[in-house]
Amino acid sequence: MKFIAPNSTHTAFNWRVRTLASDFKLEDAWEFPYEFGAQDGVDLHVFQKRAVEPMMKGIYDGSVTGLLFRVRKVFGALFRIDKNLNHFPIPGCREKSLRERLQGSDFENDTPERAMDISTQDYMSFLPVYTFADETLHELSNSTEHALMHYAWSPSGEGKWKVRMAVYVKHRKIFSALYMWSIRPFRHFLVYPHIFRMCMKHWEERKASLSPREIGCR
Repeated sequence: MKFIAPNSTHTAFNWRVRTLASDFKLEDAWEFPYEFGAQDGVDLHVFQKRAVEPMMKGIYDGSVTGLLFRVRKVFGALFRIDKNLNHFPIPGCREKSLRERLQGSDFENDTPERAMDISTQDYMSFLPVYTFADETLHELSNSTEHALMHYAWSPSGEGKWKVRMAVYVKHRKIFSALYMWSIRPFRHFLVYPHIFRMCMKHWEERKASLSPREIGCR
């Protein structure tokens, strides 16, 4: 099962991140194989709470991917990559967070109480930038790069929606760009497919227990 998607599945829509992070590189676009209709009573936030959050909480599982995440954690500690995590300015900028670029209308649309918690309390401690009805953005900043994780409730045609994810990166050093290039095959064929399968596992296990209040039926 393929989860990688053409970048056009992201760039075809005027998501806020595209103007907010216009100086970042769109690294990858991904999508879940589900299509949701209005009758399903599901929205982006229900899916995130039921599938993505529990996946992140179990990221260090016994799989090969879990082992790779542990190795990366040790590697980051040895080379002090993650020291002062999320306290670096955006490369080439003064802002430390994209939240500093938000405007009045963004704050009006933001619902931080619904923000997805995908912080692992270590080197993958992603912090929320905004939580809109149809898209969310999280960020992580270390000594080599500033990374963004975007989720969208994306129209797929005929009154259906898909949950799609996009990864943005802005590098601080040439080492970071080379590192991302070198691990691209691992990300595309091992890491992200495992992450998406784990999300799907959590979704299939939990969707049967959705209550009308959790669903937020419209």
